[in-house]
Amino acid sequence: MTQRITIVIESLRGGGAQQVATALANMWADRGDIVTVITFLRAESDVFSLDPRVRRISIGGAQKSRNAVSALFANFKRVWRLRAAIISSQSQSVISFVGSTNILTILATRVTGVRVCIAERNDLGRQSLATPWEFLRRHTYKSADLITANSKHTVRQLNVTFPNKDICWTPNPIRASGYGQELKNDKPYIVAAGRLHRQKGFDILLRAFAQFRNSHPQVELLILGEGDERVKLESLIRSLHLEPSVNLMGFVKDPFPYYRGAVFLAHPARYEGLPNVVLEVMSTGVPVVVTDTQPGILDFVKHEKTGLVVPGESVRCLTAAMRRLCDDATLRAQLGNAAREAIRPCLPGQAIKTWDTVIQKLDSSG
Repeated sequence: MTQRITIVIESLRGGGAQQVATALANMWADRGDIVTVITFLRAESDVFSLDPRVRRISIGGAQKSRNAVSALFANFKRVWRLRAAIISSQSQSVISFVGSTNILTILATRVTGVRVCIAERNDLGRQSLATPWEFLRRHTYKSADLITANSKHTVRQLNVTFPNKDICWTPNPIRASGYGQELKNDKPYIVAAGRLHRQKGFDILLRAFAQFRNSHPQVELLILGEGDERVKLESLIRSLHLEPSVNLMGFVKDPFPYYRGAVFLAHPARYEGLPNVVLEVMSTGVPVVVTDTQPGILDFVKHEKTGLVVPGESVRCLTAAMRRLCDDATLRAQLGNAAREAIRPCLPGQAIKTWDTVIQKLDSSG
């Protein structure tokens, strides 16, 4: 039976939630469902591409406000624009992604009869919203018909905060890698990827790589991604004398050739929900090393079984793990093969089945 589904998200710029929202919209549209995606930012800012069969509504209102009063009026306008867009989509089920957008969606659907599922995609214990938004989250989420999270850790957090709500785990549908081309590089390299932000811990990685390079001078580090920390990271690279061995590659639309050719992925985030990049690399059979400060990925990365796990903020432990992976080809093969199996629930065909149960629950709640 054809479904009408509306997805609300701030934008389709680069990011994990944006990738998930785009993947879901495209998969549902591909099988014949009627899908609408509502964003605040216009299509010019998009990184991810929607299927032509997906209806796109951009309502504006994403610019920063000058002060608290203008912010209040701006959010009032956002709610009414969002309400009008949701009603025009004629969907009875709406899925909203991420913090403040979830709050606005709940407010916009009050007294409309529209059923709302909100999707949390980060570790609530480490990434709180600004004070007024955090207050609103605690009060508005109680009105949602369903709450989902992409890590079992966050599901547990939400169950504590909202004990009477229906809360379930929904995987990130990752991009499928297949068996394509590898990056041809003159030297072996480690890959890292993500927004250039303190959250991702690339400064920790650079300090660990500086120590690692003493014993492995032939290995390079390629960091894929763009962000506000670029200048700081470039300065750190110079101060550590790593210019010949580290490349900040910027945003890369198709990272899979970089993944397939890597010795391993290092993802030393200070906190994280469920990083798509780690799941994507695992799908290629390339081993990963992650920190224990991102509990969502620990659902999939089990130490010495499907990857290596090191303490957060520990340059010494990260360096040791990097050396171990570089020096042991047998370990890399064992971890990589096990990783490919571990992430099967996140492959598109499996993940969409879990998300379909969300729509069924929304329908039954009506």
